[in-house]
Amino acid sequence: MNKRDIQLLQKVGHYYLQYKGILDVEKLLLTLEGTQEIQIGDYTLSYIYYYMMYLITKDAVRAAEKARQSRLTYREFAVEYSEDLYGELHVDLTIPVYSTGLVAYHTFTEGYNAPEYAVLGYLLRKIYSTIKEKKEKITISPPPLRFFNFIENFNKEFSKLEEVKEEFPEGYFKPPSYTDPDWLIMAYKSYFLAEKLEKIKVGLKKRGEEINKDLIKFIMWKLYELYTFYLVAKYLESKGYEIKKEGDEYVAIKGDKVLRLMFNAPLPYSSLIKVDDEISADKYRGRPDITVVQGKPIIFECKYSTRVSYITMGRFKIMAYTYEYDPLTAILVYPGLEEGGNDVDSEDGATRRLDRIAKSKDGLLDFEYNNHVLYMMIADPLVKDDKENIDRIDKILGKYL
Repeated sequence: MNKRDIQLLQKVGHYYLQYKGILDVEKLLLTLEGTQEIQIGDYTLSYIYYYMMYLITKDAVRAAEKARQSRLTYREFAVEYSEDLYGELHVDLTIPVYSTGLVAYHTFTEGYNAPEYAVLGYLLRKIYSTIKEKKEKITISPPPLRFFNFIENFNKEFSKLEEVKEEFPEGYFKPPSYTDPDWLIMAYKSYFLAEKLEKIKVGLKKRGEEINKDLIKFIMWKLYELYTFYLVAKYLESKGYEIKKEGDEYVAIKGDKVLRLMFNAPLPYSSLIKVDDEISADKYRGRPDITVVQGKPIIFECKYSTRVSYITMGRFKIMAYTYEYDPLTAILVYPGLEEGGNDVDSEDGATRRLDRIAKSKDGLLDFEYNNHVLYMMIADPLVKDDKENIDRIDKILGKYL
């Protein structure tokens, strides 16, 4: 971890799970595959815990709602005895009791009082009390980026949990079983995660090292992509846009003006039509890191590296996007090259020359290619005030939005 990595973590690390689309406990558990713990600030860790508590609470409520539905509709197959036959005769069980005037028959009974509901009642109460205790202990302020503010939704889900837990018996704990219904499995996952919440830390994943199930895996280049989105979102919010999720898409709305925001996704109007005998060309299409769509797209390609060869690749990538997607513009965002190092070829030498020009022009350089004006933009997380980087975003987006 260098100084730039540490600064990147401090600035946007708390938003990482939200940006990655971690919206439930199941997805969160899949991120617990770090191998090497990294130190992060207290606020960042508290924010991550608070968001995890929100996911735990939300999934506990979902489990309860699914169980409520199951409780109303589930029927359990059973055998009953009566003087009259009200179902299909069970011959083997009827023989021993027939002399008493009874018959045994198959029937269906409601599963309203099945023991699983008692177990769920126990888990819901334990989750509620654990989250309540930690909610009072761990506090955060509303995030400066309104787009990531989940606190109001958390409070709503917590109130729902307080009420819905009373619909089930106080019950008891039993170890999970492979026969448990899906809603009980969901509740177990929330329960176990709540119990070990503050043991969870943040880490990187190193090849060949043993996975630690208490470490959330952070990917540094993904974090830089998040930082770029943060700059774009701060710019849009400063111009009066409200960013929110609608269905599977994110949109920025200002009056009757709507911008679509896309992440790591191929755009629907690629010029790549066919690949050999493949049925579909979709998986071969370019996937820009961040795209702002207003008619034609504005593409951001993020490269978290000071290696000249990697930035050269990024430079040619935004040039290729002009053919595939015909964007309004495409921007290569990178933290700036370091002095020294070896250039593999003349293309790397040209990239180093462009980097020097960008630095001499306040971190922003434009060049024309294929009838498009493209940009190389330096966005270094090491700057003390992000306004410097947001101003560069403004100089570009202000021309197109």
